[in-house]
Amino acid sequence: MVKYTAEYVLTTSVQIIMAQSSNYFGLRRGSTKSHTFSVVDGKQITKDRVEGPKNPRTLPQMTQRCMVATVGTAYSAMKGICDHSFEGKSAGLQCMRAFMSTNLKYIQISKEYNNGLFGFNKYHQPGLVPGCYVIADGSLPTALADAEVDSVNVADKKLSLNLASGISIADIAEAMGCKNFEDMCTVAIMYPKADGSYGFGAVRFTYKSGESVLESFSVAVIGDIAAATPSFTAHALKLEVRMAYNLAAEATADNTYLAAITSRKVNGNWLRSPAQFDVEDATPTFAAAIATYPVGQERFLNGSDVDSMSYPASESGGESGSDNGGGSGSENSGSGSQGGSQNQPTTFALTISTSGSGSASVTHNGNAVTSGSTLSEDDELEISITPAEGQTPTATLNGSSIELTESEGVYTGNFAMPAQASTLVINTSSGGGNGGADLDKD
Repeated sequence: MVKYTAEYVLTTSVQIIMAQSSNYFGLRRGSTKSHTFSVVDGKQITKDRVEGPKNPRTLPQMTQRCMVATVGTAYSAMKGICDHSFEGKSAGLQCMRAFMSTNLKYIQISKEYNNGLFGFNKYHQPGLVPGCYVIADGSLPTALADAEVDSVNVADKKLSLNLASGISIADIAEAMGCKNFEDMCTVAIMYPKADGSYGFGAVRFTYKSGESVLESFSVAVIGDIAAATPSFTAHALKLEVRMAYNLAAEATADNTYLAAITSRKVNGNWLRSPAQFDVEDATPTFAAAIATYPVGQERFLNGSDVDSMSYPASESGGESGSDNGGGSGSENSGSGSQGGSQNQPTTFALTISTSGSGSASVTHNGNAVTSGSTLSEDDELEISITPAEGQTPTATLNGSSIELTESEGVYTGNFAMPAQASTLVINTSSGGGNGGADLDKD
């Protein structure tokens, strides 16, 4: 006996049926010719399968893909700390969404004003490019406001950093934002690598009881940092960092960047300080990056700049009559039959189903899109998926596959919203949600 609780979403001529069901076959995943099965929050979701996505590769679509790929690649490089660096957000998916939505807004502004605060990944370009990324946010005061890169030794892969000044342990702890023992200050570093991309690593100082400044902080590293050695002389706390990878020949103190995050545990919850890199004249520029993307021909009625077509006088009348008379007549007489279109819905609901142990986000114009959001026809949406380790994600819109492109472990894709209520199914792990092989498993 199958029990259904169904929602009916009506469009002009299409009826989308979503049903929750449970039966002795167990939970089903995958697709048949006419239905798609998924599991959301432990419940079986069954949907009609309808035709899906368009991929015209318009300039707006490629622009959004460029920005999402850039920010997604940055998150992948900084994930070691950015998947838990936003106060009030749970580690993993929520922090990833906070990173993506926050930085997509900033990179959009950078693109519009061409202010050089962000670089943009070229088409299929691997690796982090520099930008004023927000890597943490919270209620604590900003840490190490005067920290700077003092010098860069390319041959030895070493950076020398000036972190803080003071005459006592208390002065240095205050500069780090550390008030209590076990408070922490993490110094994040973004540096140019020999392969043309940027690397990322961080050094964490943990405040403890000690007789001197150096004895009052333990040190740990993550990411591209092989070793970190602090020193305290002439009332200045310095840090020498040896990187795990070769530095670019042109690496200097000016194109190596720092940001610092204070962490404090209060009543079982971690508080953070805001942290953002300060970058100028970042490259590649948006113009250089977008020039490498496969932008399709924009349609004439949508404003494309194409040469006017010219025909001999004897032919132009025939072409004009055929196109504007026959084609336009049938389309505009169609508009007569569409006279009732004013009563048709102008926005359509998008249901998003996500499964697997990885993380995923969906955005539109840099803003996060959640399940149940309403969108207009042809709205361009971007998907960013960080799958479980060793897994390959999949995404389908109304049962049709969406092409995903991998860069630095992050998979991105895009689609245009159809003129109907639709369902996006994201599986962040390979082995589920693909095909109908799993339909009858217990």
